[in-house]
Amino acid sequence: MSVPEFIIIFTLIVVIFYWIDTIRAKELAVMHGKNACKDAGVTFLDQTVEIKKVRLKRNPRGTMVFYREYQFEFSSDGIRRFDAVIIMLGKQLLNLQLSAYPEVIQPTAHDLKPDTEQHSATIEAKVVDIKSSKNR
Repeated sequence: MSVPEFIIIFTLIVVIFYWIDTIRAKELAVMHGKNACKDAGVTFLDQTVEIKKVRLKRNPRGTMVFYREYQFEFSSDGIRRFDAVIIMLGKQLLNLQLSAYPEVIQPTAHDLKPDTEQHSATIEAKVVDIKSSKNR
């Protein structure tokens, strides 16, 4: 095997290793994002994460691993989208941050039931006002 063939094969092996490692890290990031959204009571949108930054860094043991920052979106009410960030060092989750979002207030059955007494009093008052103005 010549030197150029060795370099080509070595480069191909490195690219395949990086590709497999990236797929595994993304799957872990998606899992962490879904779990965080479930714990917070919000919806994980688009069922995926987007890579924002990749670099080599040392982990606490001193081994060089990939540092990856991912971004994803979630919703608290099904309408508005909010950003979140996942930071991973190798296969370990370093940080997961959901941006500030307004809490969804679920209406209770009492909130949905109309107050019939108040509405009927308002209607009667308007009818009285109309009749009294015609008589004048």
